[in-house]
Amino acid sequence: MQVKFQTFPVGAGDCITLLLKNDDKEMHVMVDCGLYTQEVNDYIVNEFHSHIDYLIVTHIDNDHINGLIEMLKSKPGLTINHIFYNCYQRTSENLQEWDEKMVKNMKRVYDHLPVVVDMLEQKINAESSMSLAKLILENDNWKKAWRREYITENSLAIDLENDMGKFIFLSPAKKALDDLDQKYRLLFWKTLYKQKKEDYKKEETIYESLMRIMEQEDNEGLDEEPVSSKVFDKNALKLYAAEKMKGLSPANEASIAFIWEHEGHRILFMGDANPDQVVKKIGDVYKDTPKPVLFDAIKISHHGSAHSTSKELVSIADSERYFVTGGANARPSYQALSRIIIAPLPEDLSHREIRYNRENDILKSLASNGSLKDKLHYSITANANEYEVSY
Repeated sequence: MQVKFQTFPVGAGDCITLLLKNDDKEMHVMVDCGLYTQEVNDYIVNEFHSHIDYLIVTHIDNDHINGLIEMLKSKPGLTINHIFYNCYQRTSENLQEWDEKMVKNMKRVYDHLPVVVDMLEQKINAESSMSLAKLILENDNWKKAWRREYITENSLAIDLENDMGKFIFLSPAKKALDDLDQKYRLLFWKTLYKQKKEDYKKEETIYESLMRIMEQEDNEGLDEEPVSSKVFDKNALKLYAAEKMKGLSPANEASIAFIWEHEGHRILFMGDANPDQVVKKIGDVYKDTPKPVLFDAIKISHHGSAHSTSKELVSIADSERYFVTGGANARPSYQALSRIIIAPLPEDLSHREIRYNRENDILKSLASNGSLKDKLHYSITANANEYEVSY
């Protein structure tokens, strides 16, 4: 069995692939894409052979789906077997047409959506009304591949074909999806000036668009400060690790988080998920396994935001390799990195490596502190975007 986990530098967002090979069989998994770069395109064409077995969209945030929109728009012949995307779930098959007022108001919504950049042609895509849901629904093959039942913490594990392991779902909780639905109904009323009483044709497009607008206005970048003339020592990191965590945005609360597992090898895909939810579910799934449960690799939640990695999470799920994807000036944050770095090393780990694909001053300052790295047994590595194992 050969396993190749890879992250791609796509600006502030996520783009992750998992390539599994067992004898002459392959499995291609893609998780999110914030920007469809030439590197991502080349990988899909040359390594995935323009075929994706599982496309997993963790949640509706622009830095996780804008690249997928561009990929599907530019590759209508791309074959996809399964799509997991928690978009709008209809309650009725009696779908209503959009009235004239809805059409007019949705045009205004489209005009406020963030632009989708065509990185291959080096231009901004002029079609403002593009949405991931619309592209999927307009392609018969992708529409059939789209699992319309929500992925939640209670979804059954999926056994992959050809003994390639399984997916274990940790998040979201049903309550997070219910809360997001209530938020959507409020946005529907405020934006379209009518109460949400019925289901509409192509309502997935309305839902996705309103969620993307909300995400721009509801950013949780709280208490995350850029590096300045700070003194880093173990006590300073302890103070950062002890800072109180705050709630996440509704979209991030509803993020899919899951584990790929096969014969004792595990990779944790956190999306932008709530760490409390993941802690609870890992405790349930691995109730008979010594803690922390060790993973081959962990993709840190929400680009290392201050409120998405907790001390409790590191105490129940740990790894020799942590991957930070995307981020910005203050992400990954002091708080998230401190909680990982100062956590006691379990017996089977002698060292932790934090790998990143977008540099900030916080990472540079921690990477340059040789005495602290020696004392706390960590390293920080730029652009080490892959993890491979054969067994």
